[in-house]
Amino acid sequence: MKIEWRYSLINNMPLIVFGVIYWLFKGASPRGWDQLAISLAVLAVLWLPYYLFVQRPYFSRHPEEKPGSHIISGLGWIITVIYIMAMVVLLKLDVQPAASPAIVLVTISLVLCIRDSLSVKRLALQQEQH
Repeated sequence: MKIEWRYSLINNMPLIVFGVIYWLFKGASPRGWDQLAISLAVLAVLWLPYYLFVQRPYFSRHPEEKPGSHIISGLGWIITVIYIMAMVVLLKLDVQPAASPAIVLVTISLVLCIRDSLSVKRLALQQEQH
């Protein structure tokens, strides 16, 4: 299995930037959810330029990297389902670190990056079946 790190990086860059912004504004408010709101506002302002000047030109030069050209592998789905079940259990048990916006953000970003890096190109899958 080939690791699709470029696809994962370009597809999840907004989440990675969101995490960095969140950590930069960590001291902006004593409440965690306010920090999240500030980060979301900054991300909303930066998302359109990222899409117009980075993601769209990249996908036009590399059409094989478009999200429609990839299929999430079985292992990627298993990791995603295990993560969702673990977070539901931790939140139901009221485990304090799991309720932190920072922990939720970091784990979601990590799982999505891993899931996307384990994806398979649709063309390679079709050629393998023939």
